[in-house]
Amino acid sequence: MNQKLNQSNAYELCKYYQQSQKSICLVVNDNKEAKFITNELSLYLSDGEINHFPENEILPYDHFSTPENILIDRFTILNSLSLKKNILITTVKNLFEIYPTVGFFESVKTFNIGDKLSITNLEEILSSLNYLKTNKIDGINQYSLRGGIADIYTPIYKNPLRVELFDDHIESIRYFDPDSQLSIDKINSFNISKGSIPSLDKLSIKLFKDNWREYFQHNDERLCEIFQKLNSGINPEGSEIYLPFFLKTHSNFFDLFDDYKFLKSTGFTNESVNEYQEFIFQRFEDENIDNQRPILEPKDMFISKDIITSHLDKIELFNNDESNNFPYKDFEDLKNSIPSNDKKKIVLSTSISSEYELLLKRFIPNINEITNIQNAKEGLNIINSRIIRPYYSKQNNLLVAHREYFIDTYVEHEEKNTSFRSKQDKNIMFDKGDLVIHENYGLGRYEGLEIVTANNISNEYIKIIYSSNESLYVPLRSIDLVSKYHKNIGLEDMLLDSLSSTKWLKNKEKATKRAYDHAAEILDIESRRQVAESAVLRISDEDFSKFNDEFPYKETDDQLEAVNSIKKDISLIKPMNRVLCGDVGFGKTEVAMRAAYIAVHSEKQVIVLCPSTVLADQHYESFLERFKSFPVNIKLLTRHTKMIDKKDIIERFNNNNIDIVIGTHALFTSGIIFKNTGLLIVDEEHKFGIKQKDVIKSKQENIHILYLSATPIPRTMNFIFSGLKEFSFLHTPPKNRISIKSFLKVQSQQLIKEAISREKLRGGQCFIVQNDISKMGMLKDEIQKLLPNLNVGIAHGKLNKQDISDVMTGFDIGELDVLICTTIVEMGLDIPNANTIIILDSQNFGLSQLHQLRGRVGRSAKQGYCYFLIPVPDLSKIARDRLDSIIRLSKLGSGFFIAQEDLEIRGGGEMLGDKQSGHINSVGINLYLSMLKNALNKFKKNDEKDLIQTEINFYDSTYISDTYLPSALERLKIYKSINNITNIDELKLISSNLEDRCGPLPDEVSNLINNAHISLLIKETGILKITSSSVKTSLLLSTKVKKDIFDRILTLVTKEPNNYSINKDNKFIIDKEESCITKRRNMVFNLINEII
Repeated sequence: MNQKLNQSNAYELCKYYQQSQKSICLVVNDNKEAKFITNELSLYLSDGEINHFPENEILPYDHFSTPENILIDRFTILNSLSLKKNILITTVKNLFEIYPTVGFFESVKTFNIGDKLSITNLEEILSSLNYLKTNKIDGINQYSLRGGIADIYTPIYKNPLRVELFDDHIESIRYFDPDSQLSIDKINSFNISKGSIPSLDKLSIKLFKDNWREYFQHNDERLCEIFQKLNSGINPEGSEIYLPFFLKTHSNFFDLFDDYKFLKSTGFTNESVNEYQEFIFQRFEDENIDNQRPILEPKDMFISKDIITSHLDKIELFNNDESNNFPYKDFEDLKNSIPSNDKKKIVLSTSISSEYELLLKRFIPNINEITNIQNAKEGLNIINSRIIRPYYSKQNNLLVAHREYFIDTYVEHEEKNTSFRSKQDKNIMFDKGDLVIHENYGLGRYEGLEIVTANNISNEYIKIIYSSNESLYVPLRSIDLVSKYHKNIGLEDMLLDSLSSTKWLKNKEKATKRAYDHAAEILDIESRRQVAESAVLRISDEDFSKFNDEFPYKETDDQLEAVNSIKKDISLIKPMNRVLCGDVGFGKTEVAMRAAYIAVHSEKQVIVLCPSTVLADQHYESFLERFKSFPVNIKLLTRHTKMIDKKDIIERFNNNNIDIVIGTHALFTSGIIFKNTGLLIVDEEHKFGIKQKDVIKSKQENIHILYLSATPIPRTMNFIFSGLKEFSFLHTPPKNRISIKSFLKVQSQQLIKEAISREKLRGGQCFIVQNDISKMGMLKDEIQKLLPNLNVGIAHGKLNKQDISDVMTGFDIGELDVLICTTIVEMGLDIPNANTIIILDSQNFGLSQLHQLRGRVGRSAKQGYCYFLIPVPDLSKIARDRLDSIIRLSKLGSGFFIAQEDLEIRGGGEMLGDKQSGHINSVGINLYLSMLKNALNKFKKNDEKDLIQTEINFYDSTYISDTYLPSALERLKIYKSINNITNIDELKLISSNLEDRCGPLPDEVSNLINNAHISLLIKETGILKITSSSVKTSLLLSTKVKKDIFDRILTLVTKEPNNYSINKDNKFIIDKEESCITKRRNMVFNLINEII
């Protein structure tokens, strides 16, 4: 613990700031100190008065670019310099950077509601500022136009803007969520600034090219990939190495903030400046080796040490004379030693809500709750705050201690604004060129959406190309007949079906027969479980709330939905069989804990099954922490448990004296009796083999089972798709989580050195996955030779329990910088400060395993980096496809889709057995699963339901135009959503979301929505088709039309034979002429409501 860097600095700095007429900039040595002082200042000042200027989180001459969230924070600070007085915290590293002049960051113009502004003028402004036009915004420096609505993502706001224009005036301004694309908050004005550094307008690119060519006269620009991309207006990763070439004039940090009063923090020396200068020179030596990526010399790329020290030497050193002799060993020591009559102001602090409540409960009524440390009273106080350092001031009679400071060396400060949690879309759509299966016509190639006009009526269709270039136009009401074809990569290129051949129908018939056989096999496997009776597990809302309130974070909507589904499942006599899918860190464990609490509250026992002792140990600690306020007895049982303890645990569990036991699969051979077990939780489900699962099932057919996995195995996917396992999907990441940057590279010492150095520089830690234990020692020696000051540890399954524990603990508390390990790291380790992972020989891992490994990093608000390293560029096709998939599927929440991609790469055989694989390959896995589900329904309910396509046709246009919603993929998603609605509320939501995103509904979109409303009304009534022309309207009735509906139709025919009739084709005819389509549609609405 560094007592020199104490929290009393914040108090004294706050006093200094309040007396100052100017804003203050405090220069500190490193990022960790900056975060501490930022957190500590927040105890005295409002968040609006404190700014932490973030480091760019990249190395000198890095191959990566500054993360987008860092750019947003910097633009926001630099765009608000003159707004109000504040304290700015910065580090030595920031002083070395070259910046554009301050004018670059300032708003170009301010716009208010009511201002005159046309779409054309707005687009001209955005184009001049080098904003990129896209169909859908997903990053800064982008804009999109849809009719009278403009979406703009400028870096001076945390969230993108939606500007709605009417009659060349600004009618509405809103922030919106870039993932859901829905509006959030309304505002009255907005500013626009330049969108990126560097700016890639024509003049800037010309300046760059001229400077590059002058500087690198002996290098061939054609071989420099970064040059070529910048020349094309693309900003690639690592382009900052040429930033000076874009600037006619540049600024240093002191220029940007020249109106600020600069101070140096207590304990600051120029040694940190010298060290970083040396680091820059070392990085230049390391990187100046590639003629295809030439780099500038340090004197041209960075502000020189002499300039920086000349400024620093003139800056006042902020001294705090009062020493900080914190009189207690740690937080527990203080908590247990508080005298009842102490005259000091003692402040206990924590950032965890449940810990706050426990402390409050322990010391009530002798404790005072405060929100500002200046309100502390004599005696005991409590405050909820970010992590701060311990502080004792004799002068102020004040003692402050933060619980998490003593148990966690990782410190983070809270973002002022909530960044949005990217939600992975569950719809599986197809892109142009994808192979697709049409249920009635077979394998074709998707060519996109196309407007077809006939009889002056335009509508949008799915275009599919078949053999001999035959074209099929599929009405969008039939979108459910089209599915993506997951091709087994081991097969030869597929031949497209012919629209004039019967081959497809024969293949489909064979696959249908096989689906029935397969359904019988599946039902036989699961039959015992389906008829078994399990314990009913229930809990009152009041008792459940007590447990839920202890959760220190806000649940996502997905978590709450999953909890409610599980709660409903386990309250029934039928055994639950549910899979909970979600990426690592998305909250699966909390959902499982709530299910466990319900079981224990129902006086039933719980078994938590883990694939490794490491994960079992971690779950044991997590469960103890989560259940510590409740009378729940939890024990751990693994191969490391001593024999005498093992016997005792088994005996006590069998006697119902233990509520929850956590262990590995050895639990099922240990003598455990499952008589009173109500719930089995299987974590990392994909790690257990089929034989292990069958053993589990054979022992407990009447137990509720909850499977947890980020990437379910193919066999589990089979049960999910066939409906034999229920499914919950957590696809919303935690607040401030950022997608991990993933790269596929050929292994080199320089690459490993760069990756570790970047993480070390920002105070983080690294995983290196090496599955060959014999190479670990040599790898450790190489790393320590490259970076001598690093602390490196090794962990693998052959170490004894104590050695593994010591290494893991050392890494967890930050004593180790790098952990070299086997895939043991995959088993659920949670280290928020480890945000770089290097996977050696990544070609040897499965797709799901690579995703699990990648999920070990990026678990905080920091940018995560994942290197998939290979020994040589040439790989087998299947290995290359696997690695290409993991790079492509790097968005948060991709686990479920990676499991589906795994099916495509492996083929259907592993999923459904060799017998089925041929049939799957012939009709596609999606259609086969649809057939399988239909067959299962037939066996289970003796009621085979064919897909009934209701058709509504008023002979008018019913589609979403590309001017209203430009993205074809987004239009496909809307069409699919409309097809899948089950109630009117869902349709209203689609309609309101469309209006929010794209403006008032055009006639053709209103027609589409209204037709969907009618289709919803006649669903399952026996009315198959409605057609309406200006002369007459008809309703086609099926032979299974509902009796009460048919009776009402007959009544109408009997009462008004001149207006209503039924013909021989079973059509209900309305003989009413009406040329106005809107009136006809309203007439049909009223008629349908009357007869149903």
